[in-house]
Amino acid sequence: MIKPKKICDSCRKIKSLSCICPPKPSHQGFKKNNYNLYNSSKWRKFAHKLRALNPLCKICMDEGKINPCQMVDHIKPINSGGSIWDVNNLQCLCKKCHAIKSANDK
Repeated sequence: MIKPKKICDSCRKIKSLSCICPPKPSHQGFKKNNYNLYNSSKWRKFAHKLRALNPLCKICMDEGKINPCQMVDHIKPINSGGSIWDVNNLQCLCKKCHAIKSANDK
C-alpha cells in the first residue's frame, strides 16, 4: 500500500526529507499532555456542559459585569497539581479574564 504524501504546514508543499521550513511553533506554556487533554473530545464535551451550566464569566460577575463564558479554566493549574476533572477546581471565564488570570499564574 502506498502511503499518502504529507503536506508541510508552513509552505503547503509536499513534505520531503529536504524540506527546510521552520518547525511549527510550540504551544507556549502548555506541557504536551495538557495540550492533548484540551483538544480531546472528552474535555471538549465536558467543557461544553460546564459552559452550558455556567453561561457567564465568573470574574466579571464578581465585578458586577455581565459577559458570556467562553472558556473553562482550572483555578489551580494542572501543572501546579490542580485536579483536571474536579468541578470545584474549574471556573467559566471570558477570554479577557482567562488571559489575565493565565498571565498571573505564570
